[in-house]
Amino acid sequence: AKGHGMRAIAMQQRHRSARLFFASSLLLCLPIILILSRLSWGHDDDNIAVLKARTSALEYFKDLGYSNAEKCDGSLPMAEQSPVAIMEGLDGNVVREQLPPLGWISLNDGGVYRMKTPGTDQVTGGPHVQLFVDGNKFDMRELQAHIDYGGQTYKLDHFLLKTPAEHTINGVTFGMEQQFVHYPVSASSPYTSLVISVLFQEHPLISPEFIEKLYLAIPCMGEGKHCQRTLNFASMARTVLYQTASASRFHKLTYEYDPMDACKTPPCVFAGSAGDAIVQNFLEPSSRANFRSYFKYRGSETLPPCEEGVLWLVMHNAVPIQSDHLAAFQLALGDIARPLQPLNGRVVQEAFSRLWK
Repeated sequence: AKGHGMRAIAMQQRHRSARLFFASSLLLCLPIILILSRLSWGHDDDNIAVLKARTSALEYFKDLGYSNAEKCDGSLPMAEQSPVAIMEGLDGNVVREQLPPLGWISLNDGGVYRMKTPGTDQVTGGPHVQLFVDGNKFDMRELQAHIDYGGQTYKLDHFLLKTPAEHTINGVTFGMEQQFVHYPVSASSPYTSLVISVLFQEHPLISPEFIEKLYLAIPCMGEGKHCQRTLNFASMARTVLYQTASASRFHKLTYEYDPMDACKTPPCVFAGSAGDAIVQNFLEPSSRANFRSYFKYRGSETLPPCEEGVLWLVMHNAVPIQSDHLAAFQLALGDIARPLQPLNGRVVQEAFSRLWK
């Protein structure tokens, strides 16, 4: 009986030691288990996000009837697709860099050009020599305008209107986006194109002068009738380049167009390093006007074939657009904004100047 008791006590001690060893091992391994589990969960979340991005990118263009959208798969590991979500702050994807100011130089007669729609010229009876409007694409070659950036010259070719806006800033989706598309003059350019992007935020009463002109032209554009109006590029350029952070915050316009401000003797210079005395004289360095306040990243076209190598310059400060005008553009254009694409390790640069407060 005594031997039985001793064996029972020894067995209990072995079980207790085993339990203690198991418990201590578990405690030692717990941090590793937690780390691995976190990595696993994060990996699953990333996979789900990538799958959604892939589906939305391809299905979006498939629904629109495009057959050449295979390059538009933003989920591919090295893809550099557009548009992207721009996020400032400690947890964002933006880094500040000293970047050059933006500005246009126009060689056209005073920066005024005609808006035309497809159709027959009512004077000559023949087709228009140059068509200004093709869907949401507005031809601007008549201006002979260009931008100098990064040691390269890019000629302004056209602008696009997208409803709603394609890029977002700090989680905010804007009502409309205007994209000025430029092509390099030299084959040595590291980019296939340069796009200046302007975001518009809905306002009950305020639109810039050039938006009012475009709004008034919508009916004859939509019906395909002869439509000839004049649009002052000085108004457009100054409005988008000189919009400030304070005006954008309160949904106001920094620049109010006055016909006396028109450039009457080309070349016409709007912003840039030389500046534009008509507007720049009353802009304080701390105002953070768009020509010095913008985001820069390498991306792609937002329509198939989604070719990459595009330099995107997204203006920081939104421009107001009147609710009625925005609704009319949305009705005329439809929902033609491409879904957001993954950054895939890219970093967005924000123009920074030490003169800013």
